[in-house]
Amino acid sequence: MSPSCILRFRAVNKAGESHKLAQAAWVHPGALRANRRYNARLAESEVSSGRLDLWKAPRMATYRGRKTDICRIVGFNIWGKSKYPKPNRMFPPGQHGPNKQQPRRSEYAEQLLAKQVIRRYYNVLERQFRNTFDKAANMHGDTGLNFLRLLELRLATIVWRLGYARSIFQARQMVSHGHITVNGKVVDIPSYTVKVGDTIAVRDRESSRDLARNNHYEAAAVPPYLDVNLHEMWGRVVALPEREDLPSFFEIQKVVEFYAR
Repeated sequence: MSPSCILRFRAVNKAGESHKLAQAAWVHPGALRANRRYNARLAESEVSSGRLDLWKAPRMATYRGRKTDICRIVGFNIWGKSKYPKPNRMFPPGQHGPNKQQPRRSEYAEQLLAKQVIRRYYNVLERQFRNTFDKAANMHGDTGLNFLRLLELRLATIVWRLGYARSIFQARQMVSHGHITVNGKVVDIPSYTVKVGDTIAVRDRESSRDLARNNHYEAAAVPPYLDVNLHEMWGRVVALPEREDLPSFFEIQKVVEFYAR
């Protein structure tokens, strides 16, 4: 019996116990092809409703839109890349974008925009961004500075700062694909918090080193809190980031006020 002719689904009831939802022993190939779209819609509806545990596949969330739209929404080129919109095209995306007048923003809108700029800059989704802020709020010292330090010491950000990726998005992908090690161990979690004294290196294999070599961004300005060895492809965190080491357009006080509402 061909495996392609067997349909198996696994459902999860309210008590959390899994059981077989349906199992067809054999389906004629012609009927299977005729009902392929129906089966796909059925499986999609089961997944969306939460009744189907699709082999416990991991659910990942990431931004898949155009990066240029982010710059046009916030009103300036936050990453400083030459391919992103020129100043004469810094209007909101969409059909009516060029005709929109700059509205007078309220205090809440200014705080929201300041939050979105930092969140987009580090490529972090809202829930993780808020959890990071809550963690910084429970730390001793300046909440705003602690918050920026936690974002700056994310593994994906460190890989980007070291110049082994041309963007924060590429750095996140390198970490997720297992090309980066921390203190000699492979770490594939982009949000992993690096500590002072940790050594971040490209994995010692040909594919990883070729990728880092091809993606190496020579124009990357390595901040003073990092020590980098370009020949050996490793870097080390030697100090905590200070406010002057971070982008000047960050309005962190507005972000603190936004979450304090």
